[in-house]
Order: sequence, then structure tokens, then C-alpha cells
Amino acid sequence: MDRLKIGANQMATEEQIQVVMNALADPIPCPSCGVRVRFGDLECPRCGEDIYDDLKAWAERVVDEVSSRPPA
Repeated sequence: MDRLKIGANQMATEEQIQVVMNALADPIPCPSCGVRVRFGDLECPRCGEDIYDDLKAWAERVVDEVSSRPPA
């Protein structure tokens, strides 16, 4: 499959998919202790800091970047 369906009549481009794949590979550090947060964690595994707001900001950046690359 070359594209993923992202809306009723829109398909994600390979470039958009690559943006998401690259973002998933970027480390997300805990704002308090700097430990790398694992995918799916909502709090730091080392210090217990709530990282929901940081993850939400990360997700917003990814969505903005994907949105700036319109589907074909």
C-alpha cells in the first residue's frame, strides 16, 4: 500500500508518513530529569514527572508538520 487513508477523500503521502515515522524515532526527554521517555509513557519512568503536556505539544508539532505537507 503506497498511501494511508487520512480522511474521507484524502490519502497520506509517503512524505507525510515519513514525517510521522521520523517523529516517532526522535527521543522525547523528561523536562525534569532528562531521561528518554518511552512511547506510551505518560509520566517519567525515572522521576515520575507528569509528561502529558510535553507529549501533547510534541503531537501538535507533528500534526502541524504533516499538515504543512498536503496530500497529493
